[in-house]
Amino acid sequence: MEANLKILRQYFPLGGDYPPALTIGLTIFLPFLYILNFFISINDHIALSPTDLFKLDLNRVSLYPLGHLSIFHVLMNVLALITPLSNFERRHGTVYTGVVLNLLAVSTAIPYCILGSVFIPNTKIIGASAWAFSFAGYFAYKESLIKPTFQITPSHSLPTLATPLIPLILIAIFVPGSSFFGHLFGLISGYALAYGYLAKLAPPSKVIEFIESKLDGLINLIPSMFIYYREVEAKHLREQTDYVSLIGPTETILPTTNNPTAPASNPTFAGQGHVLGA
Repeated sequence: MEANLKILRQYFPLGGDYPPALTIGLTIFLPFLYILNFFISINDHIALSPTDLFKLDLNRVSLYPLGHLSIFHVLMNVLALITPLSNFERRHGTVYTGVVLNLLAVSTAIPYCILGSVFIPNTKIIGASAWAFSFAGYFAYKESLIKPTFQITPSHSLPTLATPLIPLILIAIFVPGSSFFGHLFGLISGYALAYGYLAKLAPPSKVIEFIESKLDGLINLIPSMFIYYREVEAKHLREQTDYVSLIGPTETILPTTNNPTAPASNPTFAGQGHVLGA
């Protein structure tokens, strides 16, 4: 196990010696859920249609990032998430990060459903790449505070804040079946989080600490090679304004995510319209 963790830290900077509990749990859970979908039609029950918001189907509104259409789809989303999510969890706490993931999913779903009900009413989305774009937007903002521009070529640069637009456009062009609007609203939600708007919807620290006190027995069962970040310490880190670049002081960031997806004919998904990876 220790050797595997060393390999993980070598290729994916996790911000510390051991991976955070929620990050490692999610990277295991997403592929597991994809495999389970072959036996239980999970995707049928969590894929998000534009009409689901108006039906008040809140499970779909918040759970659609957990399902995936192909093994390539889930692996690319896990690879895109693992580094930014682990760094976010270390700085903000494990339970708080879980709350933020739900806020990002919902804040992406609401405008998607409103706009989609008019333009693409029969198109469903599913997948964690909306989260990947959210964290791309969040960390692009943080990086822009250190390095306002990203050098594309010796003579051309781009505002660091706008760098997530590159994978957004490239994926829309070269990955058929991907959800441009799902990615776009995920990116906007990440910016909203970075600017502090979305964080206002998170519960107070006292509520999170109360939840942790009730789950203390389960928290203590987490293996020692994974770190659970308690709210009592994390709330002080969130108040700090300093930021350390994800990729080091001499580099600029280009948040990227790759979101190939399976065709809409995935036999485990039933229903009208077609489904896009998100």
